[in-house]
This record gives sequence, C-alpha cells and structure tokens, in this order.
Amino acid sequence: MENLLSLKLGQLARVKDIRTENHIDQRILSLGIGKDVQLKVCKIAPLGDPIAVEVDGAQIVLRKSEAEGILVEPV
Repeated sequence: MENLLSLKLGQLARVKDIRTENHIDQRILSLGIGKDVQLKVCKIAPLGDPIAVEVDGAQIVLRKSEAEGILVEPV
C-alpha cells in the first residue's frame, strides 16, 4: 500500500489507514482525514515537505512526517 508522499501533484486517492504516533494521528483525524476519505494532492514543496491536500473543499497542509503514516489507494 502506498503512502501519501508517493502521490503526484493533482492525483486523487482514498485513505485506507493511518499509522502514526498517538499525538499525530489525533491531529490528522481532527483535520477530517480518516479512513475512506477521498483527498487530492494540491501542492508539494520543492523538497517534499510540506504537502498540501484538499479534503472536502478545504486545503490542509501536512508535514512529511505526518504524510508518511497516511496509507492511500489511488482512484
């Protein structure tokens, strides 16, 4: 299974699992990113950190360490 960092700019994906440390997974869930949520990669910084994704019309910026633990399936 791929993580969020493996997606390209503009690519759509569905979240399959979140595997992060306790404090990080709570932040991700509070931002509206959970299992079966569809998201789109909007912006990627030149070095890949941070990455901006669109979820339900809202743009959310995630650190590389947060995005690594979000497992996705491209749609």
